[in-house]
Amino acid sequence: MDFLNRRWSRGLLFTTIFLCLISVFFYTDEPLYRIFILPLMLYALYNSYLELVVAKIFISPNNSKPSIEGGIWQSHSPQFKSLKSHILTMNDNGVDAPIVIFIHGWRSTSLSVVDRAEWFVEKGWNAVIIELLGHGKSSPIDRWNAISAVEHVEHHLNRLDTFIDISHSPDLFVYGHSMGGFIASRISSTNSKVNNLQWTGTILESPLMMYSEIYEEIVNTLHVPNILRKSLLRRVYREVLQMHPEIKVEDTLEQFNIPQWGLPRAPTLCLQASNDNRLGRIHYDVLHQHAEHSRTTFHLIETLTHSGAKRNAERENLLLKWLSEFESLLLK
Repeated sequence: MDFLNRRWSRGLLFTTIFLCLISVFFYTDEPLYRIFILPLMLYALYNSYLELVVAKIFISPNNSKPSIEGGIWQSHSPQFKSLKSHILTMNDNGVDAPIVIFIHGWRSTSLSVVDRAEWFVEKGWNAVIIELLGHGKSSPIDRWNAISAVEHVEHHLNRLDTFIDISHSPDLFVYGHSMGGFIASRISSTNSKVNNLQWTGTILESPLMMYSEIYEEIVNTLHVPNILRKSLLRRVYREVLQMHPEIKVEDTLEQFNIPQWGLPRAPTLCLQASNDNRLGRIHYDVLHQHAEHSRTTFHLIETLTHSGAKRNAERENLLLKWLSEFESLLLK
């Protein structure tokens, strides 16, 4: 039965059944056989289509970019639930330096955020980059989902002192880009502390905030007929419950959108590419709507693109201005 739990297995099984039935249908001369086989064919075709679409929705990022190699970064490969996470650390700035945790976006890696991380290092910080499951040198995963990604990141953050000396660190920040912002929002909303260190702040760059938008984008790209979308969503929930039976899955995607997904508790800086060619402005607008009365600072940046690891002077100036409001930080 473990075979049926793999991503493409159910779809391929129903496709095989459909092809067998259609062969029998066209090669038999018995009308009664055809009358009996026809509804079975339609049932197999219906299930084959839905299961293959579900498999496509839980696609794994198997063509992500390469990871950082060497330099100032130390590499760690801790395991959790038989899966390896690749974690990179730079802690040459001393045990009393602030720490920033980086979480990259979908199909990105440590290489995608290293320039951002090294900007902090130049300011006297220590830095940690966590490569998500299925990305870079972390273990591949058959059915990628944000809940599993959050679970693994939280596990390793709660053991942060095994990778980096945090005994005298005054401040802890998390920096999430795109999908990394989605994960960072969840983590910093449910955890006020990491290894007894209080979250000082959250930085979100062009963050994904609404999974429902990504889901709709996928089903529209796949041209799923409207009449099948409710059935498809039920099967998506089945997959989620199979992977995470501990969560409550309702007949709505709102639980995977903010604010139900989670808003950071700590002071937050949102740096949004003004012309975001990947996610658009809707995620930023929703965050602005739900967090406008919280300790969140918003900036739209004309010179910033959604992706890319190069330096951006406007982004860095806004970062420096926001960080300078924290009296405990020592910025070079």
